[in-house]
Amino acid sequence: MAGAWEYATLEISAVGLSEDAAGEAGAEWQIYAIGPSDELILEEYRPYRVAWARVYAEQLNRLGQQGWELVALAGPQGALVPSAPGRAPGTAPHVVETRFVLRRPA
Repeated sequence: MAGAWEYATLEISAVGLSEDAAGEAGAEWQIYAIGPSDELILEEYRPYRVAWARVYAEQLNRLGQQGWELVALAGPQGALVPSAPGRAPGTAPHVVETRFVLRRPA
């Protein structure tokens, strides 16, 4: 008998980006997760200078401690570019958002 699962989504979005380096000073990561009943189970804002990989790892670790596991990238597929030539990881100006599907036993 297959187990029952409940699902959630985790979204990491970069907001406030601009084409010039000075504009990134006001940019930030918006991180949130929506649970199976459309409830907000996580909400956090981080400065954009924090690497995307660090934000991603910290949030998955936090949600993993609550029993959630990553099952899929929900898209948009082409939006995430963690680094660009001549820039530090996580600072590409064309990063928009990334969504992930999470699950845990119901």
